[in-house]
Amino acid sequence: MFACKVMIKGALESVKARFEGYEDMEFSPKGDWVLAEDSSGTQLFGWEVSAWLELAGEDELIYAYYDEDMNAEFIFVQNGLCMRAYQEYDGEVDTDEGEDSDISIAGWTDIADYMDEHMV
Repeated sequence: MFACKVMIKGALESVKARFEGYEDMEFSPKGDWVLAEDSSGTQLFGWEVSAWLELAGEDELIYAYYDEDMNAEFIFVQNGLCMRAYQEYDGEVDTDEGEDSDISIAGWTDIADYMDEHMV
């Protein structure tokens, strides 16, 4: 498994508080955003979109994950709404909803590219 990565547009301490009780989480400020990484790759994997909406609250959130087993997830929340949800498991698309002209996600490789470019 690879790390699950979440970026939340908010203050560092506020973002850390949302993950209270989660183990092995690492946090780093990235401008107006905070990058949270679950190095286990298991604590955040497979969440329902409603859980991401709750975690985001009123803040913007971008979550991304992929692994060598052809699993991939991408969630983008803005203004309390899920703008983009893409979930692929074992190479089969489970959820593909919403659009964002700034973020083009159409498959596993797009998520890997996005993470490499924006979530390091």
